[in-house]
This record gives sequence, C-alpha cells and structure tokens, in this order.
Amino acid sequence: MTYEYDVFLSYRRYGMWPRWVSGIFLEIFKHWLGEELGRDVTIFFDQDMETGTNWPSRLANAHAKSRVLVPLWSHQYFTSDWCLTELSLMRAREEQCGFSSRENPKGLIIPAIIHDCEDLPSDIKCIQSISLHGYTNPLITINSPTAEKLSDAISDRWAKDIAHAINSAPEYDASWLNLSHEKFKATYSRNNAKQTQVPRI
Repeated sequence: MTYEYDVFLSYRRYGMWPRWVSGIFLEIFKHWLGEELGRDVTIFFDQDMETGTNWPSRLANAHAKSRVLVPLWSHQYFTSDWCLTELSLMRAREEQCGFSSRENPKGLIIPAIIHDCEDLPSDIKCIQSISLHGYTNPLITINSPTAEKLSDAISDRWAKDIAHAINSAPEYDASWLNLSHEKFKATYSRNNAKQTQVPRI
C-alpha cells in the first residue's frame, strides 16, 4: 500500500466557493504544481467522487493516501467538522513523523487564505500561509486580469513550497488508513442527524 495522491485539497463547500475552486483555482494550481514537480500531479478534489460512492470512506481513503494537505482557509472553514477533521489528521501525522517541529520546521500542511481570517485558531497561527484573498472573486473568468494575478501568486513561491513538501513527505504508513477511517466515521456520526447529502466541506 502506498500514496495515491500528491495533494488532498481541503476547503469549505460554502456558497460560491465551489465555483471558484473548480472553475478558476484548480486548473491554475495543477499547472504550476505540475511544473514544479516536473510531472503530472495527482490531486484529490471532493467533486471527483462517483455516484454511489460511500463518501466518508472515500474521504478517509484519499486523506490517508495523500502526501500533503492544501487547505483553503476562510472563516467558514473553521466552522466545518469535516475540514477540522482533515486538518487535525494531518497535524497528527506531522507530529508522528517529526514534521513542523523544532528539529524539522517544515510541514505537510501548506495553506492559502481565501477569505480574510483575522482570528485564526491559536494552534495554527504558526503555520506560514499565502494570502490569495485578493484573487478569489467567484465571478471572475479564467481569462481575466484577476485570474492572471492569481496565477502569478501561485507560481511565485507557493507551488514551489508545495512541491518541496510533496517530495519530502514521509514514507507511507498503513496505520494512517485506520486512523483516518475512525476519525471520518466519528465526524459522520456527529453530523448524521442533520446530514442528508454530501457535506459542504
């Protein structure tokens, strides 16, 4: 058993964010990250799930088999049980494998802020992030000047940092899969009474 994805893309499916992520961000992000890696990049994106899929299990599998987590932080992100589960699982992996520590300050979580987060939770304020806040209007088109600025922001440094994290990821550990299934199942159980469709992650 080994990794299946380079990146697990974590974002809150709130309002018009899915439109911006799938219609603008993802194509640009894939292009520049692939250039930095020198190969095709594999990204888990929640809209890729086929009809009939057991989605909590699919999320758990994908998370466990992803080298790094790229969260798109917004105020709504931190109100989502699902997003916080994704984040906490990768934080646990960092701790287990000696990442984001005094000896090895590099991490496996490489975030971007897509909506101004003035009060980040105290335990993640120390994680260096990039701000894409100025380029996240969901009504822009792929050929717009704003999309060009987004492309510049991603290519300037962020894609390189993500590629470095991917190449530095620890050896795959099969125990991550069991832990991921346990945590996603617990998250589903907490939300099951009000959950009737795929969650807005």
